[in-house]
Amino acid sequence: MDVLDRLADVAVPPVPTQRSFTAGVRRKLNPRLLAVHVVEFALGATGWAVVHMAAALLAAVQYTVTGAWPKGLEQGETRGEAR
Repeated sequence: MDVLDRLADVAVPPVPTQRSFTAGVRRKLNPRLLAVHVVEFALGATGWAVVHMAAALLAAVQYTVTGAWPKGLEQGETRGEAR
């Protein structure tokens, strides 16, 4: 028997009503989206912020110990600007 012939005899369940379908999607999708956002923030943004804060603190410690800013950084200068 051909696959298409077998599928022709399969009963298809009715389409859910719009209100219950939307509510079901929201009930299943929203917690997953929230979890993905929290994990993305915890692993991505927090790590990025810690790395940049550590670099700033190390530069401040180096300035405190040596009395000079790290090479390539003058006071008021950012990495993207060249003097």
